[in-house]
Amino acid sequence: MMAGARLSQAHIPAVAVWLLCALGLLGTEAGPPPVPPSLLTADNCLDRFTPGVPAFVLDTDASVRNGATFLRSFTVRRGRDCVHACCSSNDCNLALVELQPDGGEDAISSCFLINCLYEQNFVCKFAPREGFINYLTREVYRSYLELRTQGFGGSRIPKAWEGTDLKIQPQEPLVLKGVENTDWHLLQGDTDVRVERNDPDQVKLWGLKEGSYLFQLTVAGSDQPESTSNITVTVLSPKQTEEYCLASSKVGRCRGSFPRWYYDPTEQICKTFVYGGCLGNKNNYLREEECKFACRNVQGPSVERHHPVCSGTCHSSKFRCSDGCCIDSFLECDDTPDCPDASDEAICEKYTRGFDKLQRIHFPRDKGHCVDLPDTGLCLESIPRWYYNPFTERCARFTYGGCYGNKNNFEEEEQCLESCHGISRGPGSIPGRGNKIPHAWGN
Repeated sequence: MMAGARLSQAHIPAVAVWLLCALGLLGTEAGPPPVPPSLLTADNCLDRFTPGVPAFVLDTDASVRNGATFLRSFTVRRGRDCVHACCSSNDCNLALVELQPDGGEDAISSCFLINCLYEQNFVCKFAPREGFINYLTREVYRSYLELRTQGFGGSRIPKAWEGTDLKIQPQEPLVLKGVENTDWHLLQGDTDVRVERNDPDQVKLWGLKEGSYLFQLTVAGSDQPESTSNITVTVLSPKQTEEYCLASSKVGRCRGSFPRWYYDPTEQICKTFVYGGCLGNKNNYLREEECKFACRNVQGPSVERHHPVCSGTCHSSKFRCSDGCCIDSFLECDDTPDCPDASDEAICEKYTRGFDKLQRIHFPRDKGHCVDLPDTGLCLESIPRWYYNPFTERCARFTYGGCYGNKNNFEEEEQCLESCHGISRGPGSIPGRGNKIPHAWGN
């Protein structure tokens, strides 16, 4: 279904950072504070979500390997309450519910909250499984749906840069390779930046200062349609550098096994570590190149643990202790109490139980590739291939780059149809753009 889809609008902010619902789901449990009720109503929360495709479940291991983040699970009785919980959680854009057999309309037995975005890319992967429904934020779902329903011919923007959110240190120049025959245009950011091309295969960006830049890449050719994509370049501030480069590697409490990269400021190199699947920190990269760009030449000791702040209201990015004090969110469940009342280490098993349950969900894997979006891969060849589109229940052409990619990739149309026969989106699974959460979810 939704495997690895790039957002059609590359610069989409992290979902649900300030749009929180003050609905009382957290009770007295420690965690990020709710936004005052005057800022967001229950109806606003529900209107931000659309029912996704029923009878699909998250492929947890594949999604986390791609960069998705398991946030937490909730014990609630109705699907609408799971969506409310997603509104109340930073970065949540997917509420996955397991239906309660014979429990009546909207009755559920499990609620899982997921962030399906990694560096502006939709990275969650799903597999067919009855008994589940996923509720996705409309902004993210619409971008995926437009890409899926309009077809996919195969962008010729190098995949290494397509839809990227690149984090770097202040430096001149920034050299990007593998960008042959691309035109760069600054859409947002300091206009003093200069784009220079001395070699056909690389671009130099001069004059980058602390802050964010949005560039549009265009590849034009006489034999194929023009391809465009946006790249965000974020020049890290000293405070951001602490989080992305000087924080110690954090495995987290969950018991998965996902290879990642982190920056070691003592040796000034990027190293591998095994991430457990939840409660990590920002010094956590899928690829070595991302780590090198973000932390090149950063020196200094690992960031010191900051003392709790016990005056004022906690920012949404902070962890709120049970006594009202605030600490950095990445300090939660790191085996060292940081809250004065030690509440940051008190309820960590809730994460491991939820993640373990999500990992234990079984689903058929023999045709899982048929719901993947076509993947051009990392290489730059132009090889015609076929992919299966479960929304149309037909096979369509796309352009394969020649290496990597996924298994929804066939040399012949007949081979594609035979491999994916019987896979469909299911009747009524794609709501119209104007549809809202079912009326039964109203006040």
